[in-house]
Amino acid sequence: RGAPQTESMAVVSATLGAGGRVSHATAARWLQLQTELPASPIHVTVDARRRRPRLTRVQVEALNHSFFSVLVHRSSALDERVPTIDGVPCVTADQVLIDIAPALSSERLESVFERARRLGLVSTERLARRFGEIGGRGRPGTQKIRDLLAQAQPNPLDSRLEVKAWRMLRASRLADPLRQLRVDLPANRWYRLDFAWPELLVAFETEGFEWHGSRARWKQDRLRTAALERLGWRMIIATWDDVVSSPTATIERIATALSERHALSAAG
Repeated sequence: RGAPQTESMAVVSATLGAGGRVSHATAARWLQLQTELPASPIHVTVDARRRRPRLTRVQVEALNHSFFSVLVHRSSALDERVPTIDGVPCVTADQVLIDIAPALSSERLESVFERARRLGLVSTERLARRFGEIGGRGRPGTQKIRDLLAQAQPNPLDSRLEVKAWRMLRASRLADPLRQLRVDLPANRWYRLDFAWPELLVAFETEGFEWHGSRARWKQDRLRTAALERLGWRMIIATWDDVVSSPTATIERIATALSERHALSAAG
């Protein structure tokens, strides 16, 4: 009594009251996966093999948070791994992705997957293994997970804009580039390119305000571009608007650069 009433308090109360683990959208928030799903209800999954919860939907009345309801799920196939975050038991990230797939668009699910990979919470192999254990058989979101696994590539992407750019490139007729290609420079320096066709020395880079919004970062990016161009790379830079609002024009820019480099290569 008297303590600040917070979402964290509600989550702790829910897991203690139900005797389970945070799951679904709540676990995604706890793992900082940026799904943009609502905070309520708080999702908790209990092991159906051990005990049956007394309630399937309860109110966290002790917190006086009417907007924090609790939804209790039962599962007989919970992973034996039990990650604990700030003392709260949680389902695994691969389980989270499978559980929230029905509630997300394919693009958002891919962004969440790439972020989870970048944070080291999941791998393509681990997701495929878990999906093989509990997926299919009419489970909602099954096709989205299958598509996600079929399109997975080495090296996770760094931002939502990169995911949008990758989906734009996949939908085009261009040859698939390499993702997150490391280019070594003199003096033990190196840069990583978002998307690259190394045989033609063509690179496609995205610039979102999230990563490039400061003057210092802008200057660093210009130096980086100049260093790569000195090595012979043709750099194509695209903003959020270029990718989201003008994808056709952006693809044409890339296609022109690739065609010009093909012509130069053929000419010897």
